[in-house]
Amino acid sequence: MNKIAGKKGMGRKALGVTVCALLYSFPVSADLLGFSFGASAGAARIEYDGNDDYGFEYGVNASYHFNDMLSVNAGVVQGSAEVDSNLSSAKNDIDYTAFQLTLRGDIPLVIGNAYAKVGTNYYDYDIDTPGMRDTNDGWGFTGGAGFVFTLLPFIDLSLGYEYRDMGDVTNNSIIFGVGASL
Repeated sequence: MNKIAGKKGMGRKALGVTVCALLYSFPVSADLLGFSFGASAGAARIEYDGNDDYGFEYGVNASYHFNDMLSVNAGVVQGSAEVDSNLSSAKNDIDYTAFQLTLRGDIPLVIGNAYAKVGTNYYDYDIDTPGMRDTNDGWGFTGGAGFVFTLLPFIDLSLGYEYRDMGDVTNNSIIFGVGASL
């Protein structure tokens, strides 16, 4: 009888280990379903034709977290800046939109995490100079790094740096974000 009871006990232990392994493979943070959504805004330094100046950008994003350390992110940002022109005293009025797709790695900290991300962005920009308009779109590299502060179990505040290559225009941004997790 002890051998049979012992085998049943082993079966329960194996089931327990299997359940724990499956639960570990799911997101183990406050993200119950693994999804998070957010909004961001910040200062952007736009470089064009050897000149640069500061502007403003804002955007929305969504993420799916595979676990506490790896996620895939998608988002869209819009921004604008006025950059000096080399040909005249007029400014180049640059408006852009970028759709980003990145893979993000996080290092958990006591009250949040540090992250780095890398991926691609599809950009579309318009450059208006008096008497001339240039429009361009395409694919470019994007990357970034920053910190996330967990305010409440489902609310995060973030501060980060983002780089986007957009053809003739280069974007370096300091972004503040607010996110919510499901």
